[in-house]
Amino acid sequence: MKNMLKSRYYISDIVLGTAFFFMPFWSLPLVIFQLIKTRRVFYTILISTFFALTASLLAPTGDLYRLYLTYFDFQEFNFDSFIDFLSVKPDFLFYALLYVFAKIGLSIRIIIFLMIFSFFQLSFNLLLKQPRKISVLIILLFVMQFDFLLQGLFLRFPLAILLVIYAFLNKIDGKKYSILLLILASTIHFGALISIPIYFLSRLSLKKLNTALLISLLIIPFGSYIFIFLINNLLEWFPNIPFKEKLEDYFLGYWALEFFEERTWKALFQIYIERILYFLVLAYFLLTKGNTMHRKIAIPFLILINVLFSFPNLFNRYLVLATFFGILCMIIENKKKAYSQLIHLGLALTITLVFSTRIVAQQKNIRVGYIPSIIYNNVISLSIKKYDIEWIDKHIDEKTASPKKVKSL
Repeated sequence: MKNMLKSRYYISDIVLGTAFFFMPFWSLPLVIFQLIKTRRVFYTILISTFFALTASLLAPTGDLYRLYLTYFDFQEFNFDSFIDFLSVKPDFLFYALLYVFAKIGLSIRIIIFLMIFSFFQLSFNLLLKQPRKISVLIILLFVMQFDFLLQGLFLRFPLAILLVIYAFLNKIDGKKYSILLLILASTIHFGALISIPIYFLSRLSLKKLNTALLISLLIIPFGSYIFIFLINNLLEWFPNIPFKEKLEDYFLGYWALEFFEERTWKALFQIYIERILYFLVLAYFLLTKGNTMHRKIAIPFLILINVLFSFPNLFNRYLVLATFFGILCMIIENKKKAYSQLIHLGLALTITLVFSTRIVAQQKNIRVGYIPSIIYNNVISLSIKKYDIEWIDKHIDEKTASPKKVKSL
């Protein structure tokens, strides 16, 4: 009987695997159905591949546009030119990786694919190894909270954050080299440096962390004033190095508040919806008690988000860590109290809304690039598509790094 069951599984694997190869978009609902039915890793790999492949098809706009241009420059650089380039950067590892890719002719799309695939597969593996009472629908909900399109566009910061997530999961598992992963993440993007004090903060008792969480709520209305005052005074003691310039940009300059003022109404709507998601996660931690390591990891990131609440760009960047560990903790603890179930229901509705809103907010980037071709192309055809300098010059505006001739819906 078991052999017959395994044989049936293998047949379904071959059939769906073949269907996915030729029609990844149209076979996805069947893949999800099979995952719900069997909880098998094979189907999580197909789902992760779909989202990673989709993200890798993003047109080079915004930060990704600048990375593509850097990639093309690296193709012409010699090693001395590359070292000169690094001399003005506070972080270097990603650029070293990009330089190697440029020199050997590998596309940026491979980096995007591997990053998004790793996050999705990590998320699936985390929860599938838990007791079967955690339903696959809840697991899919957890995976959906990751903004795979926006992370593909920013790339460098999300790659660093992925390493931060691995580091804290290693800490939960009791492994010893977590701090080394955090240092490694900081060499990819300097913004990951904040995870190092968070790492040591997570060693405090839950009683102290809960007290700090409550105090951080009081900081929310005054966060921008506090940071502007502190940064203004602290920067006087810093030497003139790239790291100092980055701090000024993110706390005093364009990326502090001006960036937020320039957002379109759809982007602002997405930001506010994601804040609702955060408040639901926060409510769970304020209304429930627990004694898990997951909670000790999540609370410091919630504190960080409260402190940075007045800085929209920073809030959105670190939100992924707060929601990742916050929602993971909610699922692992699997509370049964009535108010907790209400929070879970609110979370399900909000994540679905956030996921849909993100697709709408990115519709210009989706329409200008190769993403629509995922509807009718096979995996090989999608894999070999590329954005060369001629395509970029034709379709992307140099000044705004946004799509040409594509109007918002």
